[in-house]
Amino acid sequence: MTRAGFGWLRVPVGDEAVRWATRGLCRRVLFVVHNVTSATRLLDVLPLFRDDFRVQLLATCTGSSPFQGGVGELLAAVGVPVLPWEQALDTPVDLAISASLGGQLHSLRGKLAVLSHGIGYNKRLATPEAGSRKPEAGSRKPEAGSRKPEAGSRKPEAGSRKPEAGLRAFA
Repeated sequence: MTRAGFGWLRVPVGDEAVRWATRGLCRRVLFVVHNVTSATRLLDVLPLFRDDFRVQLLATCTGSSPFQGGVGELLAAVGVPVLPWEQALDTPVDLAISASLGGQLHSLRGKLAVLSHGIGYNKRLATPEAGSRKPEAGSRKPEAGSRKPEAGSRKPEAGSRKPEAGLRAFA
């Protein structure tokens, strides 16, 4: 049985895709979807490529997220060819774009860009025992350092801001 028999696409990236190509050298950009949330983030950057006829857009779903409901319908509505995950791993691409770190992204055959899909999504957090997240750590207490109104040169009479203070220095 051929790869196409397992649901693999024959066009535009299958074994015989060159035979059916109507355009010359195209760059392949693969959108790697994990769930609807990550897909909507990828759809934010889709217009950057959509009208460029030098780019062949493709999409795939890793299957690594437990929240896959609606992914198939969303990708069908976008109108981009959807590769089965195994075919995506076998297909060389110029750029793979993901909005999640899940799945076997390291196995993709091309350069990978990972976009965040929420505030702090890709942020690495310190371990709880590091101590830097405790409210009393550092100078976060109101009385620490120069945060008191009377500390430093914030008093109206402190410093050399008065005109007569500067004149006395030259006298």
